[in-house]
Parts: sequence; structure tokens; C-alpha cells
Amino acid sequence: MMKSRVLWALAAVFLAAANLAGQEGAAVNGYARTKAGALLEDASLFLSETTLDLRLSYRSGDAGFFANPVLYEREGRTEEPVLREAYMDFRGESFDLRLGKQQIIWGKGDGVFITDIVSPKDLSRFLVPDFEEIRGAVTGARLDLYLGSHALELVWLPAFTPGTAPAAGSLWAPALPFPVTPTFESVVSPGLSLDNGEYFARYSFLGESFDLAVMGGWFWNDTPGYTVTDKTFVPGVGITALTVRPEYYRTAAAGYAASGALGPVILKSEGAFYGLRRYQGNPMIYPDGYAEKYSLQYMAGADASAAGFSFGIQFIQDLILDHDPDLVDPELKTTMTFVAARTFLRDTLTAEVFTYLGLDPLNALVKPKLTWDATDALEFFLGAYLFLGDEGDFGRYDSNDGVYLGAKFSF
Repeated sequence: MMKSRVLWALAAVFLAAANLAGQEGAAVNGYARTKAGALLEDASLFLSETTLDLRLSYRSGDAGFFANPVLYEREGRTEEPVLREAYMDFRGESFDLRLGKQQIIWGKGDGVFITDIVSPKDLSRFLVPDFEEIRGAVTGARLDLYLGSHALELVWLPAFTPGTAPAAGSLWAPALPFPVTPTFESVVSPGLSLDNGEYFARYSFLGESFDLAVMGGWFWNDTPGYTVTDKTFVPGVGITALTVRPEYYRTAAAGYAASGALGPVILKSEGAFYGLRRYQGNPMIYPDGYAEKYSLQYMAGADASAAGFSFGIQFIQDLILDHDPDLVDPELKTTMTFVAARTFLRDTLTAEVFTYLGLDPLNALVKPKLTWDATDALEFFLGAYLFLGDEGDFGRYDSNDGVYLGAKFSF
């Protein structure tokens, strides 16, 4: 039955694409990609994926339509079609209005999400997919108002879209923040209503060599917090049983993002102050299993080019205000990122490496990649995911080192 639905969906997508391609103002493009990867530890297959990504667009005058249906086959199983984006655009002299399912990208950071708070993240496979695939889409209305170098962006989301966490038992599932394996109740999600809407706003200024954005939002946290609903404590032994309920909850954020040129160097920074968020802690200290705390996150970085190379560096810190020692998360977390890239063979071969470095404890994720553009439409790639350290955000995946290869045909 599932394969039948997929085949019908595939046929419908291609029929729509064929009809759209013959219309003036229409465009059909996308890519077909295949990837396979194996773990270095035992050579077992951890990635086997074929993707068909279609981009269908149509514009007539001041109105337009865009749809991005995606089909996946993973580990030999054909999945349900995914409609990554589907929206309508309306343009005026001083405004743009977009209605529907859309990705909304904010911020300046590479590989980090500080003021990029609108679209949820798919971390089901940690940082293995491309960043475009990690960022999800939201359904709602986005209005952009323009006046010279100034712009105001307003976003309303009537329906909540959660992030995607790694499945329990998968390679990427993190350790649970509890002393014992808990029993989980059903997740509590916000229903569809005006009261549960999410609201965001961003003002931006674009100058000749400097740009600045100031943003804020009142929204549901994309990942649930866990509320302890029942526990069993045995004197002299400790907690022997826990029941927890995953809950999405309201929070707020306000921040900035800026960049500017200083000679050949591009300096960039962003930061955000977050309203009360739930941090898991010792259930014997916190009856609900968490404490609500304010927090700060900020980044400073620079990009430059020299001797045929392009470089980038970022310094990121997460700070929990009024921290308690019984919380699972540390008071301060410091991370750096480094990226270096260069092209060879008349710009047909690109070598790049992106590195996350956690400083306390010392751990890292190194992502080298080679891409060969065989033609304008066909590329082949070879890469790796190398985790270093024994603990921390990246070191906990030390046994997940892997290599992958693949090909991508764009049309």
C-alpha cells in the first residue's frame, strides 16, 4: 500500500512538472542524488540513500508559486514523499508576502543556529545531512516591508512545527539526562489555535560595507522538555524508576546579527538572549525534573581569502544564567568552528574541511570533503565524519566515524 502511494505521488509530481515546464514563466529544476556510507569501526553500512529533489516554480506578474517535493529511498525502503516547501508569493512596490510552507533563514553563523530560530531543525542524523536538509520548514505567513536600506520582516505561524530528534536506539541518539531509563508518557504538543500561534519580527539595515539585523520572537521550543510525573526512590539505593512526559513549552528570544568588511576580511557576529527555558536536572532536587533558566548565546567570527584558499573561523559560547550545579548542562559551553576550502583543476575539484571544536571537554567533529564537477550537471563527492574525544557534544559519537561517497545530477 505504501509503495502504491509513493508511485502515485511520483507520477503526479512528474505530470505536474511536465505540464508546468511548458508554461511561460514556469521553471522545473532539481537534482537526483545517491549516497552510501560505512562506519570505520566495523565497515557496517550507516548510510544508504537515494534522493529525488524537485523545484517547481511559476510566476505571473506580481504573483508566484513554488513547490519542493522530495522523494527518499533509505536503506532499501521507499519513504512517503516529503513536501519540503510549498508557498505562494505576492510582490508589491515596497513589500513581499509569502503564504504557505517555507524555510525562513536568519543569522550569520555557519553550522550554528543562534538567531536562526524560526525554522525547526532535523537532527535525526545529527550533523550528517547537508545544512539545507537539517533546517525544516514552517507553515504560515511572512511579510517583508522595504524602505530604502531598511527592511522589516514579520512572521506569523498558526501551526506549530516541532524539530526532529534522533530515534531511540539509533546511532545518533544522545544519552538520556536521567539516572535511570524512564518510562515515557505521550508527548504534549500545542494544538492548532490562535492562542498557540508563534510570532517573530526582524528589522534589518543593509549598508555598503555593513549590515545589521535585530530580531525577536515569542514561540514554542522546538524540542520538548521532560517533566517528571512519577518516581520511585529506595533509601540507600536512589531512584529506581521514573516516568516522564515530553512537553513543548513557550519561550522568547531577542537578538542581533551583524557583519562588515574590514579590508579583505569579513567580520561577523550574532547573539541572542533567550527567555526561560527548561534545563534537565537531578529529579531529587527538582520535583519536575527541570529548572527554568534564562540563557545567552553569542558568536564572533571572520571570513577571508588568501593564496587561493578561503578560510572561516567562529567562536561560540552558550551561557546559562543563574546556573545550578545539579543541572545536566554546564554553565558555560564554548565551541569553535573552522572551515578551509580550495579549488583545483580549473575549479572542477573542490577540497574543503569543516571542523567543530568543543573546548571543555576537548572534543571535535571534522568533516573533510572532495567534490569533482565532472560536468556542469554531474558531480561526484567523497567525504568523512570524524569524531574526536570521549565526551561532549561530538566526542560522545566517537564510535560513529564514517566515510561516504556519492553522485549528484542536477537539472
